[in-house]
Amino acid sequence: MSFFMKSLFRIGLTLVLLITLCLPAVPAQAASYQVIVTSTIGANIRSKPSTSSSATITRRAPYKAKFTAVSYSNGWYKIKDGSAYRYLSNQVAKKVTTSSVKTYKIIVYSTAGANVRTSPSTSSSKNIKRHATYKSKFNAVSYSNGWYKVKGKTNYYYVSNQVARKLTTSSPAPASGSYPVASMRYFKLGSSGYELTKESFARRYPASTTKLLTALVAYDAAAKKGTLDQTFTLTYSMLSVPAGSSSAGFRSGDKVTMRQLLNGMLIRSGNDAAKAIAVRTGGSESNFVSMMNSRAKAIGMSASHFMNPHGFYHPSHYTTAADMQKLANTYAKYSYLMTVSGRKSFQTTVKGPYARTLTWYHTNTSLPGDTRVYASKTGYTPESAYTRVFFIKKGSTRYGLVTLKGTLPQTETTLRSVLNR
Repeated sequence: MSFFMKSLFRIGLTLVLLITLCLPAVPAQAASYQVIVTSTIGANIRSKPSTSSSATITRRAPYKAKFTAVSYSNGWYKIKDGSAYRYLSNQVAKKVTTSSVKTYKIIVYSTAGANVRTSPSTSSSKNIKRHATYKSKFNAVSYSNGWYKVKGKTNYYYVSNQVARKLTTSSPAPASGSYPVASMRYFKLGSSGYELTKESFARRYPASTTKLLTALVAYDAAAKKGTLDQTFTLTYSMLSVPAGSSSAGFRSGDKVTMRQLLNGMLIRSGNDAAKAIAVRTGGSESNFVSMMNSRAKAIGMSASHFMNPHGFYHPSHYTTAADMQKLANTYAKYSYLMTVSGRKSFQTTVKGPYARTLTWYHTNTSLPGDTRVYASKTGYTPESAYTRVFFIKKGSTRYGLVTLKGTLPQTETTLRSVLNR
């Protein structure tokens, strides 16, 4: 190589080295991650990490907009926004984590379907997003206070446990053959949960199981006044009930106590006793019914409404199996009322112009020899069919069983299946 060529090569190499030394160092690629706008009103994208001036706002990003962030410092994400780097506050955005939420399947078991709601409440129809059909399935992420939180395409929604259940082999939905009544609830007494449920949110007529609520209201009022054993005289108007009503055999002029009336109502299921209790307690039947509805509301029976103290059919006199569970749980706390409801028979002496002894036999005839059923209340009208609230003891655990709208064989089959479960 000539001297000239060597010199030219040296000069070129020197220039390359000088250019290389003068160029700024290229920073290492920062590890990036996704952030999402969490504020439902959107977020301001800023040129500087500061909220002290609106002049730094370059644009506004909508709710759930996603960006690639390269760093985080002092409450600000540094994000790529087109060809520039800008800033997003942690007050309106958060890092998208890759950890997946554990989900499980739930299924709609109500044949009427289920409302999918935007919030866990049935107090308004405005939160109904859509209606899911029978046997629809959802991915649930959590459960709280009777509501499943389920995943939608972009949002989370809520489905009530009154119409849906977790898909597990340990708590199957009641098979129609084993539990043939229209609606039922089987539960541990004192619990808001349940062991078995079927159409428990469907509106049904309670018939004489209404008298459990009547007993609660009257017993509390009399116990508070100290008048449970106070004698008073029955009048014709106090015993006036619809034709075809069941009767405990009381007459106008009878001198009785509240305890006698409670026994006649809960054991013999006398509508005459229920009406007398209502008038004696509330001053009138209508006042007492208002007291009943107030008490029902207080214990959470939000899907129930009562029109009389005995349960005789009225289209606006209704309940649900789920609500009756709440009533049974409350009733079970009253030891005296539970004792009365567990009596197979009762005999009492009535004073007055028709002094006599009345003997009542319990109206429940389902599996009379099974001592696991330690108390109960029966009901029947043609519109309601057979209704029952059973109190059951298995070992040291006590349960409640509500059955609504069934034939007598269907009711007994359901009871037998629960007892043998």
